Amino acid sequence: MGVPKQWLPFANTPLFLYTYDRLRTVCQDVVIVTNDHAEQLRYRDLGLRTTADLYPHQGPLAGLHAGLQGLEPDAAAVLLGCDLPFLRADVLRDLLDALEENPELDAVVPCDGEHVYPVCAVYRARVREVAEVCLARGDNAMRRFLQKLRVHNIPTERWSALTPDPFFNMNTPEEYRIACTLWKREGLPHHD
Repeated sequence: MGVPKQWLPFANTPLFLYTYDRLRTVCQDVVIVTNDHAEQLRYRDLGLRTTADLYPHQGPLAGLHAGLQGLEPDAAAVLLGCDLPFLRADVLRDLLDALEENPELDAVVPCDGEHVYPVCAVYRARVREVAEVCLARGDNAMRRFLQKLRVHNIPTERWSALTPDPFFNMNTPEEYRIACTLWKREGLPHHD
């Protein structure tokens, strides 16, 4: 993207706040994982809770591991990147419900054919132990991590009636431009 995505303006607010609002509708507590000290201060100035990776520079798996610290093993947690601007709280509720329905599951992850969405998924806090083993070995691949868990994949077709696509991901300036155009055209609300 060339700039930190989380601070891009979206829906008249920084993108991360838009995402934060989605999470607050389904989560009792939200923690932002960042290793940048200046960013931590910016978030804290906004009254938001932050933490840093215990295994820096190892991507989303390290973020999940850090975010799960201090939770009871069977607690449910949402891992969510800030670059899914059209994700709706209903999708997160569906994922959480599927996890709660089966105590044996470690995670519920949306999938679309060959693609899985591990950074838009729900996990039991007990997976931090598996994450710790992977990260200690320097293996931070989410796909290999998921293979070590009891995972239920939910096809994204379940939410195909939602428009724009809740799994639309912004990784390029062009995708950001498209997302801003779609948001304005669709007249999407600020909150679910």
